[in-house]
Amino acid sequence: MFATENLILRGFQDDDLEGILALRNDPLVQRTQTFSAIAPAPSSKYKEYMKTFAEGSALWFSLVHKESLNFIGFCCINLLEGKNRDARLGITIASRFWGKGYGTEATRFTVNHAFKYFGLQRISLDVTESNARAQAVYAKLGFKVEGRKRRGNWVNGHWEDIIYMGVLDDEWTELHPE
Repeated sequence: MFATENLILRGFQDDDLEGILALRNDPLVQRTQTFSAIAPAPSSKYKEYMKTFAEGSALWFSLVHKESLNFIGFCCINLLEGKNRDARLGITIASRFWGKGYGTEATRFTVNHAFKYFGLQRISLDVTESNARAQAVYAKLGFKVEGRKRRGNWVNGHWEDIIYMGVLDDEWTELHPE
């Protein structure tokens, strides 16, 4: 278990599944995702899928608010190409906790931890073009735009691009020497 200024970052627990399902069923959160339509998820199937996903992640942090001890989301690293030390970052936070800096805090800790202790040389992510707040956080932390999948996500009756961003270990170390 780790802690930052406002968050406790701990491993996955079965109790997290209710909170993860609530994230999945929040239309505001769903709008930022690219994997499925905005519709309620079948409870048992989705929980089973997310348990397997969490347990199979190279690094998984359940995010818990320090003061309230509420589960607020998760942040994870999944290896894309082990030989190339290339991984993907995923983060999801409950909409009622947006705009408080928790995404920045969790992302900074997770990426730093992955570079320092997993020996990764690059971490990438994708973000929808309408999620300007997330794009700003990633850019502030040192991620660079690496590409764009045009019309890659259908949401609210229109197409959006998916933006691919990444950061290399030496770029991260230069920006975050701690």
